[in-house]
Amino acid sequence: MFQCVRLNKKNFDIFKKLNTSNSSFNSLNKDFFEAYDKCNFASQMFLKRKVKLLKKQDDYIGYIWFEMEDKNNCNINSLNVPKVHNHLPYKFLIDALRRNCTISYLCENNNYNFEVLKSIGFYRKDGTLILSYCIEDHIPLIQKEGLEFQIFRLGVDEKLRCDIQNKIFKDDSRIPLTLEDIYFDEMQNYYVQNGSIFLKRNEEYIGYGQIILEDDMPVIVNFGILEEYRGCGYSKVLLRYLFNIIKCNNFTEVKIKVKSSNKVALNLYKSLGSKIIGQIYKWQLKK
Repeated sequence: MFQCVRLNKKNFDIFKKLNTSNSSFNSLNKDFFEAYDKCNFASQMFLKRKVKLLKKQDDYIGYIWFEMEDKNNCNINSLNVPKVHNHLPYKFLIDALRRNCTISYLCENNNYNFEVLKSIGFYRKDGTLILSYCIEDHIPLIQKEGLEFQIFRLGVDEKLRCDIQNKIFKDDSRIPLTLEDIYFDEMQNYYVQNGSIFLKRNEEYIGYGQIILEDDMPVIVNFGILEEYRGCGYSKVLLRYLFNIIKCNNFTEVKIKVKSSNKVALNLYKSLGSKIIGQIYKWQLKK
């Protein structure tokens, strides 16, 4: 009924057409031709070997684009069977991948895709929740003795930011940030000058939060308070300060990204009226 075939000259244009709807299954699916068009001839040939097309009788109905991180780990860049609402085609594509490895796939929930992944044997790992908050009016700041805010100073505070983020988000499964990560972040298009704020208590740095821009929408990321200072209301103090920065720059809506496992932060955002509008999870399957 189904057959998986390699990408070749004969089906290349068909794949181009399938790729135009690459985000229909998952908005995070990567666009193959964004990578392909930047490659030289040799790299293009190598890249084409990482695509498998799915045929149903004589019709091409879907594809998978993958890459082997090493012999034990495979990452899916894009997976899609447009116009088919059935899990079987997806199972055939996954079965065509190498055995004896762990397959990983980053996916944003649209209800349908999570059900498909679950039905073909994937299990959900760590994730990120996306919340939305409407800033209609000026939000009064919370005054607490000994607290002050400090704007991140470019070229001065990189090590401080690196250290405090590693302390706030310390976890056995998390790879610590390096100074190179901080400098790389500063060079990205989403980076906002004066959008990174430290919270200090009696001259000690106890918290950090950052505003970035994604598609002209402010997003709060890397937000947190040192563990020993949690439960004292400092998170709400810092969050309201960030909201006011956003409001003063004439935005009325902000998105917040938070790890799905961070129940304390999630409850804080919900208590202020934020609503969950998106879920991004890594899914894995051990073959």
